[in-house]
Amino acid sequence: MMGTHRESRTGVLGPGTQGVGTMVLVALRTGWKALAVWVLALVGVMVLTGSSIGALYDTPEKIRGYAESLGGDAMAVLNGRVAGLDTLGGVFANEFGFVLSFGLPLMAIALTSRATRRDEEAGRLELLLAARIGRRAPLLAAVLVASGAVLLTGLGCGAAMAAFGADARGSLLYGLGVAALGFVFVGITAVAAQVVEHGRAVWGIGLALTVLLYLVRGIGALERNGLVWLSPHGWVDQVRAFGDARAWPLLLALGVGVALVALAFWLLDRRDVGSALVRPRRSAPRASAALRTPLGLAVRQHRGAVVGWTVVGAALMAVYGSLAQAVIDVITENRALGGFLGADVEAAAEVVLRTVMSTFVMMLAMLVAAFVVAGVGTLRKEEESGRLEVGLSSQRSRGSWLGVHLLVVLAGALVVGLVGALALGSTTAASLGEDAWVGDVLAGAAAQAPAVLVFAGVAVALFGWRPRAHALGWAALALAALLAYLGPGFDLPDVLLDASPFLAVGQDVVGDGASSTGVLVLLVLSALLVAAGFLGFRRRDVPVA
Repeated sequence: MMGTHRESRTGVLGPGTQGVGTMVLVALRTGWKALAVWVLALVGVMVLTGSSIGALYDTPEKIRGYAESLGGDAMAVLNGRVAGLDTLGGVFANEFGFVLSFGLPLMAIALTSRATRRDEEAGRLELLLAARIGRRAPLLAAVLVASGAVLLTGLGCGAAMAAFGADARGSLLYGLGVAALGFVFVGITAVAAQVVEHGRAVWGIGLALTVLLYLVRGIGALERNGLVWLSPHGWVDQVRAFGDARAWPLLLALGVGVALVALAFWLLDRRDVGSALVRPRRSAPRASAALRTPLGLAVRQHRGAVVGWTVVGAALMAVYGSLAQAVIDVITENRALGGFLGADVEAAAEVVLRTVMSTFVMMLAMLVAAFVVAGVGTLRKEEESGRLEVGLSSQRSRGSWLGVHLLVVLAGALVVGLVGALALGSTTAASLGEDAWVGDVLAGAAAQAPAVLVFAGVAVALFGWRPRAHALGWAALALAALLAYLGPGFDLPDVLLDASPFLAVGQDVVGDGASSTGVLVLLVLSALLVAAGFLGFRRRDVPVA
């Protein structure tokens, strides 16, 4: 059968690795732009963090005040228990922690899946294996390139920390911890690429494990128990780079990463090229009545993603909502904060809690926006596979095809956002014993809807005019998220902060509500972007040249 390729060819790195150097060059030649963007973006965030934090906390007294203001348990679930918070390096690590927790895993998933399952799904891998390329060479090349990228990112982050005044030895250890976290997810993605048949399924597994392991670390840090050792995020914390530093947790991460890569090779040898260990279930011999309609077919295509993103969002928001009482306790029991807030500490704590809840709602909006960008991005797959041409060969118009898919994606976004907001609101209400929080959180989530619509517009406009530039939609989302998450703490100018749709609707949507001007501007911008996308799709070639 074509594509089996079970013969063993020996290269310098072992059986089946012949041509691995060529495959590394191919991966770098075709994917260097994505690699460079990931490395420069994450290191750039660390540079921004270092420059801003270094200016804000330029004395030992200010650094001690930062450590005292955190209060301990409430924020441990977000960034873990960072050692050395009374040092500048510890402050850097804590501020960069959330970006690290998701940025490095996503980078590893993107780079590894691109050179494994994505190439295999497109049929390019089978063509390469027809030449003098060993069966294991493409996977090994993908692991080497992705591992090199995460190592370069880690060292770059460590160098940036040291350049802005952090302890040099601690900065190096922290940078290696960053790389170790990425390497574990390189191994996870390599295994997933052997198990499932489609790139979107690899992404689904990777994203689910990223959130799950992040929550496991957070719960372990909050409860001060051994759960932190079940998560690679926790291993980075246990290096304690700016406290009583120890390097052996890095060896644990390295060992797990190597074991996962070895498992990926073992699984690779037990399947055919173009298939996977878990085969998709057989379809019915006849399509149902719903599948014979454009709407039913679109729902079928997007429903798996809706379910996955909904579960991830609900789990994340439920954990965040359960922290509400802990936030109140930190403020009321911390003397330093009490003196700063004044006599009416309880009223001030309520204000602070609403600000924290606004941040959680904003994070939910970011997750929903990511779902929308990914959902519109799947339409490019329809075009590349040739299914779009078949679908448009009947009397169906391009506008109706795109409109149905956009409608389903937006309906899915409503489900993801609504379930996530209900999870956040209900757990907050249960934690505080105040049912009114459910309505407050739902209102705040509704206020963020125009921000999500902007990214739907960006994705549709790119699909309509430049479908190959879909990655620009992810870049716009990443930039907006970074401005919204880090900008207020870094005291950036209001003009720059308002450029992020997540802040343009208002910085305290749970406490103060939405900005009517911001909402109106975002809705108009969304409509213009969507209209431009439909116009471009109607005028361009399918498939695009």
